[in-house]
Amino acid sequence: MKRVLLINTSGEVAARRLQEREDIRLSVITSPNYRSFYREGTDVTFVDNVEDLTQVRLAALEVRRRNAFEHVVSPSEYSLQAAGYVRSYFGVPGVGYETANAFSNKYVMKQRLRDAGLPVARFRPLAQLGDVAGAARELGWPVVVKPAIGGGSEDIFAVRSEEELAELLVSERTASLRNSPYPMLAEEFVDIETEFHCDGAVVGGEVRFASVSKYFTPLLQAVGKLVGSYTVPLDDPSAKEIHDLHAQVVAALGLRDGVTHLEVFKVAGGLLVGEISCRPGGGGIADLVAAHHGVDPWHVLIETSLGESPDITARTVDGCSAVYFLPRPQGTIVELSSREELLALPGVVHVELRARAGETETGAMHSATQAGFVLLRADTEAQVAEHVAELTRRYRIRTV
Repeated sequence: MKRVLLINTSGEVAARRLQEREDIRLSVITSPNYRSFYREGTDVTFVDNVEDLTQVRLAALEVRRRNAFEHVVSPSEYSLQAAGYVRSYFGVPGVGYETANAFSNKYVMKQRLRDAGLPVARFRPLAQLGDVAGAARELGWPVVVKPAIGGGSEDIFAVRSEEELAELLVSERTASLRNSPYPMLAEEFVDIETEFHCDGAVVGGEVRFASVSKYFTPLLQAVGKLVGSYTVPLDDPSAKEIHDLHAQVVAALGLRDGVTHLEVFKVAGGLLVGEISCRPGGGGIADLVAAHHGVDPWHVLIETSLGESPDITARTVDGCSAVYFLPRPQGTIVELSSREELLALPGVVHVELRARAGETETGAMHSATQAGFVLLRADTEAQVAEHVAELTRRYRIRTV
């Protein structure tokens, strides 16, 4: 019987699969808003905020009195820091705090990548939002401002001038960023021609598998619009270049075992590393990789976290596969396409609806805001575009 601690927020797939395994004695640390992920009788400890390392450490001390965990699993972006800290603190094998910090703290990440000679946009640390003007004098206007830790394109702003900065310093739109418990950074604004993601599996410090996909539109341009991606053919010149870059990034940040989700920008001068995380891609990206290549990032994450040897044999299907994030506007849903309607559309092979009529969304829009996702199959990249256009035309969601 393996003794396992799951530190989690939104990683529902990992929560479900770990609860299904009869060879595991599972304990969980999470926050109350994810209570529904866990069966009655599961050993769950709630903390106000999984990102608060002190709260999680004290909760882990309490958990160890009843379950002396030997492994820690962290499937969500916001649990990476805490899980790395707990592993290092208790001497548990796996991704320790230094590596977890490099994969989740964007400032540290970019320092390490820059020092390794890898291509990243120029950046500067910020103690507060008001420091943007000084950074922009070095980097040039406009600049992109973001918290050092976070996901889903939340609290990321392109600031074009000192006048716009003055407005943002008092705007309600930036209240969350100004009150963030994390440091911030400013990056030079780059004109992105294409954005890719590369999803990999690492064992013993070696990249054993990597899949390259191309976003329909760069993510920061697509918020509230068309979000999704499709697999790049193996013979595409970009694929090999991104494969090689991914391996260099993994080596620079020191991951020994686990999964990766890397964002790469194609700009006029070549490729730039955006960000990388050591958890599966969100919003259906892990499902895309599993469907197209037969390598399931969630399976690899769990097995490497438990010291097991996952099957990473790729069984890639012909053509292209795509994931389409179903748009979810703000407001209360009064009309929504059904799963059956979407499955009847050309190329659609899987539909996961996460929203339903009557639900209300009032939060800020970001790249992870969606009503669910659809997986599509196509013979060519051109056919991907045709299927996506038809899906966009036929998908119905109405809010008030």
